[in-house]
Amino acid sequence: MAVAINPVVETYSRLAAEYDDDKNIHSCWGKSADRALSSVVIKDGYKTVLDMGCGTGRAISDFARKGRPGVEWIGIDPAPNMVKISAQHADGMASVKTAVGSFESIPLDAKSVDYIFSIFAFHWTTNLDASVKELKRVLKPNGDMDLFFIGRNNGREFIQATSPIFLKHMGPAQLLESAKMRKQLTKDAAYKLFATEFNPAQLEVTETYETYPDTLEGHWAWWVRIEGQFMKIQPEKKKACDEEIKAALAKLGTNDIPYTIHKLHVKVRQSE
Repeated sequence: MAVAINPVVETYSRLAAEYDDDKNIHSCWGKSADRALSSVVIKDGYKTVLDMGCGTGRAISDFARKGRPGVEWIGIDPAPNMVKISAQHADGMASVKTAVGSFESIPLDAKSVDYIFSIFAFHWTTNLDASVKELKRVLKPNGDMDLFFIGRNNGREFIQATSPIFLKHMGPAQLLESAKMRKQLTKDAAYKLFATEFNPAQLEVTETYETYPDTLEGHWAWWVRIEGQFMKIQPEKKKACDEEIKAALAKLGTNDIPYTIHKLHVKVRQSE
């Protein structure tokens, strides 16, 4: 029996070599990811730090270069080519380990990690309940965690402007299938999900709305390469759909077309 290919993993693995280019780093996603990462604090007591959904490993390698001796840094990602590049970034650093894995199946021993952080990866999980159980399993009883991922109201300007066009060219079933690839939760739903495994007294979920203006070309550069890969449109319809999408987005602004990222932050503090 053929194994089903996860289109999200396949897309990110295929785009791994260009993932760190300027178009992505300076996009709304790159800026928001850097903003989330800047709030990550590596405490003195952490001996094993895990970056779930590490991508190309820039974050984990930077932490390792600046961090204290004696800390083990682990980067895990489901996309094989991302892990290969992550290993290249960590070349020569014995304290950094990388591996293929997912939220649903983390290749680490139980109660082995002091701190888990993740930047814009959890919303791609295929099984929310299994993923939360795995995070709980590998985290030490006094371990901490910071997960940043997108919420239900992400990209609201884009969605309002483009959904009628995608519905027209894709049909309701295909559009729903594409939308379901991301598990976009409300703040309350995220809290209820993580409270099934983590002590509510040690759990906090916050949300922010960050709006990033850019040109049509700037937004289009990341959207077509990544998000656009998940919109399964017939080849004969794609050109017309793209033109209509561009026209709809252009109506949102000229050089300051907004994209609002709805960011959820799940914080677990068992060490306090």
